[in-house]
Amino acid sequence: MRWIPGRALLALLVTASLALGAVPAAGAAERDAGPTGSSAARPLQADALSGGSAAASPGGGGGTGGAAAVDPAEASDADAAAAPATASAAAAAVTGSLPTTAAQVAEAFRIVNDHRRQAYRAPLAYNSSLSATAQRWADTTASARTPLESPVPFRDVPAGAHRMDQYFGKGEFTGQFAGADAVEAITHYLLDFFPRNGTDQFARDLTHVGIGVSSVATTGPAGPGWETYVTIWFYAYPAGQAVPGTSTDPLQAFVRPWAPPAVSPFRDVSTGQLFYKEMAWLAAHGVSTGWREPDGSRTYRPGQPINRDAMAAFLYRAAGSPAYDPPPVSPFADVSPDQRYYKEMAWLDHRGISTGWREPDGTRTYRALRPIDRDAMAAFLYRAAGSPAYDPPSTSPFRDVSTGQQFYREMAWLARTGVSTGWTERDGTRTYRPWQPIARDAMAAFVYRADPVL
Repeated sequence: MRWIPGRALLALLVTASLALGAVPAAGAAERDAGPTGSSAARPLQADALSGGSAAASPGGGGGTGGAAAVDPAEASDADAAAAPATASAAAAAVTGSLPTTAAQVAEAFRIVNDHRRQAYRAPLAYNSSLSATAQRWADTTASARTPLESPVPFRDVPAGAHRMDQYFGKGEFTGQFAGADAVEAITHYLLDFFPRNGTDQFARDLTHVGIGVSSVATTGPAGPGWETYVTIWFYAYPAGQAVPGTSTDPLQAFVRPWAPPAVSPFRDVSTGQLFYKEMAWLAAHGVSTGWREPDGSRTYRPGQPINRDAMAAFLYRAAGSPAYDPPPVSPFADVSPDQRYYKEMAWLDHRGISTGWREPDGTRTYRALRPIDRDAMAAFLYRAAGSPAYDPPSTSPFRDVSTGQQFYREMAWLARTGVSTGWTERDGTRTYRPWQPIARDAMAAFVYRADPVL
């Protein structure tokens, strides 16, 4: 893992890349119908590029390095979406999701194999199963507005891979959306500047590649624009192994990722609202269906704090509503077996996700109707992910969280996985606000981003 250099050095790298022809992306419209080769139009200029790379092996964790490929002082205010990921878009705010197309994925695939051919290496096969996992991670990084290394690159992929290299990057652009051109710029940038940290895109044992692309519309001082996030995952499978989902043509094998509906499922949530995609995802996947109102419409009540009983339901459903028979006697003195969400709260206790409070008389209480604070929510999500092995940094990623604080490991893990990057303050530091209750819209974002690691 390598941290992105300061903006002066980054500008020098991008300038050198352009001079060498490494970022020849065209500023024309999306190339959905035509071939995926480079356009002859003028290059698409990125306002900023950032990224990183990491190597991983099964059972060896997600990679070799730190939390995110951005300067802490430039990290995005992903919880409040009030600050950008880089200084170039000082007031950029997300205004909606943008489509991921076969042309965008095919563009990255073309560049990957162009690089390999130039090094006299065999081309890689495109794999839709690997790409589905890479796509989910690209969506997570776009939601967090931070390019990140995945800690679980072998989860939900065809078995048999003995190692992988991952490249992850972000580009910021101003003007009319040109998705394939943005992907071209970012892919060249990543493959030209990040073959390090043990990664080798030219390794002879690599066989397959998975590609994810996710874009969000933004607006800032320079006007409308967008951010595109690209994940390129190289895998090495044994020679001759048949890997499900393999194809030589991503235009044919591409599976369009889930996208939020054009009409909101909730009456009180607009399609242009902060965290709309995440709240719509909860509805589409049955994690939260909101309230049914007297007029038949559904509401989500996004600004309302989420209580601990509802949080139990969110996590239980996010885990796929596993088969579970709750005990006839409640594990919590203040929760009865006939209470709403009893099964879900008992399941949290069963899984060790929440054991509640130990009272002076020896009983345990859950305090179901109490709003859940952000520090406790971090602990819930960390345990729901299986309490993965993780050594938190000796310096806290958040100014208002000390390394000796309760749930420090769990809050640092949220930053590491992109589930929460907190707020960027005026002095450039980040805060987590651990004792602040979490609202239902922000909870949607947390669950959405945590989904790949749960």
